[in-house]
Amino acid sequence: MASAEQNCKWHFAVKQGGRDDGPNDPMQENFKRTPYASLIRESIQNSLDVQLDKSLPVSMEFRISKINANNYPYFFDLNKHLQGCIDYYSDNSDATQYQSMINYLSSLGIYGDLSYIKVSDYNTTGMEYLADSTNNPFYAFVRAAGVSSKNDTTAGGSFGYGKAAYFYISKIRTILVSTRVKENRTFFEGVSSLCTHIMNGNRRIKYESVGYYDNNNGNPISNLDNIPSRFRRTEMGTDIYILGIDATNLETIYQEMIIATLQNFWLAIYRERLIVKIGDIEINHNNLSILMENFFLTDTDTVRREKNYNPRPYLDAVHNAGTDNKHIYIEKTLPTIGKISFFALKEKNAIDKILYMRSPLMLVKARRTQSSNGFYGVFICEDIEGNEILRKTENPAHNEWKSSNWQEDGKIVPKGRDAIQEIDAFIIDIMNEIFSNKQANVQSIQGLEDFLYIPTAVEEDDNDSESLVGDIAENTDIAGQSISTQLSEITHSATREEPAIGKVMIDLPQISSQKRDIAGTLLSGHGKRMKKKKGGGGVTSKKIDSRYDEALDGIDGQFLTEIPVAYRAFAQTENGRIVHNIVIHSDFEIENGRIDLLIGGDQADDMVSINSCSPGGAINANTISGLHIVKGKNVLKIEFADNMKHAIKLDAYEVK
Repeated sequence: MASAEQNCKWHFAVKQGGRDDGPNDPMQENFKRTPYASLIRESIQNSLDVQLDKSLPVSMEFRISKINANNYPYFFDLNKHLQGCIDYYSDNSDATQYQSMINYLSSLGIYGDLSYIKVSDYNTTGMEYLADSTNNPFYAFVRAAGVSSKNDTTAGGSFGYGKAAYFYISKIRTILVSTRVKENRTFFEGVSSLCTHIMNGNRRIKYESVGYYDNNNGNPISNLDNIPSRFRRTEMGTDIYILGIDATNLETIYQEMIIATLQNFWLAIYRERLIVKIGDIEINHNNLSILMENFFLTDTDTVRREKNYNPRPYLDAVHNAGTDNKHIYIEKTLPTIGKISFFALKEKNAIDKILYMRSPLMLVKARRTQSSNGFYGVFICEDIEGNEILRKTENPAHNEWKSSNWQEDGKIVPKGRDAIQEIDAFIIDIMNEIFSNKQANVQSIQGLEDFLYIPTAVEEDDNDSESLVGDIAENTDIAGQSISTQLSEITHSATREEPAIGKVMIDLPQISSQKRDIAGTLLSGHGKRMKKKKGGGGVTSKKIDSRYDEALDGIDGQFLTEIPVAYRAFAQTENGRIVHNIVIHSDFEIENGRIDLLIGGDQADDMVSINSCSPGGAINANTISGLHIVKGKNVLKIEFADNMKHAIKLDAYEVK
């Protein structure tokens, strides 16, 4: 037993004062929905950042295995510290999670197997460690929180945020790290992230929340012979063992990992900068297209958000760039971010979505435009200075570019804002160029920047025209909340762009299922749909989403259905305030509508509180309810609390 474990033990230091670390960690919310996909994204980007030989690809391997509890008895002393967490936070319901950890370890017995995921990288520099230094990768990853040692301006990840993806897969919040760096030096240590705790019920002595597993008095092991043989690294690079996973369905775990790899790193694999092996399946340049077809059965992307998107048409756009008039390739140098590349695949039924990447060739974000030209696009910035600028505008999860993410002395750095505005302007210009055969108007890219305002075609049609607001019509409801208007004829010569499609939610009274069947064609989900009249304009109402939640007593419930409407939005200044005009075109009269106003993009829509709306409605944060929307054109005037211009998305509030 001792020979396998090499006498490694847990070392939790006695707490010498300062604040306690509690059992509740909100960071886990970022990873618990798609834990293995998060692991793929965080681990691969970290390894790409430390590539050893730039002429060869980085290789990653993910494999599930197990160790026998009987060979690592000291490791299972972790149970005593888990119990100490419960004892110290005995009145805190969040501490019950540690009982689950104890139960899990106890269920293994002395001969049980502890399953783990081994994450290995190759052609990387490994994690250097220097005692008494805070500027090295091993210290940042294993022995510190909120510290990044990355100096490379192309770096994609941050050890401060990304390593949480490893810990929250583990049922016992524990990982082991084994690394080999230049000159064949090796380092090994385990780390467990718990909470402040006590031992044996003694509340006078508290222990730190983080403990280390080694045989060097709580310090990393640097002698290869002292590292447990199972965890010795034999070549440069790093192995990370995530201990305590539910391995009852290996195929499901591996499939989630493969799909996440294809969605986030297909371009790095295509460019032969990355090879990924998951279980027994290797993903490389040669089989990338085949695996794409196996895991994504169609060659179209129809989803709104990138976490579920289909990467196949975007790979097509890059692979066949410039081969015909459908495959567009544009290369340009922009003033702020330098050289960029843009690929587009023109397809009639495409959803006008653009993927954004920079030098690591990892997906940062996917955003739909407000156009309907029919294309799939890929934007890439690999310029050294441009990469550094865009990296600084990313959030900790590295899935957005916003100027507000890069601030100095509490102020937004102008270069970050310039870069994002520059990208938006470039996309607009390129769309006009590619689709110049269409009667195009100004395009608006949703979600690039909450401080950026680019006018849409709505504004070209309707702004600066007094007839836009019009007079309130007479057909108001009892509460006087109609937003119907009678508009004068607009004589602007610009051709109208296709409006965006939003949703208005119908919040019907609580009624029985029998009454719902009679209630009319608005009750989607019961075999009835409203259809567009022959010769009529506008949008056909389909069953977008409907829910019926029965009350617990089975008597009453609430039926919610969403009705599609065409809408346009623009902002203008009135008496020193920013007023957003939302022009809603509905094929149907909606007596009691509710809308949700979002700003930003498809992947991470933001909410901004509403100060006022005219005509009136019941305001709650970013939601307006009690609206009477008439068939035809309606205008709603909104003032947001931040008094800023935004690209607005009209959506329905989702009741869960």
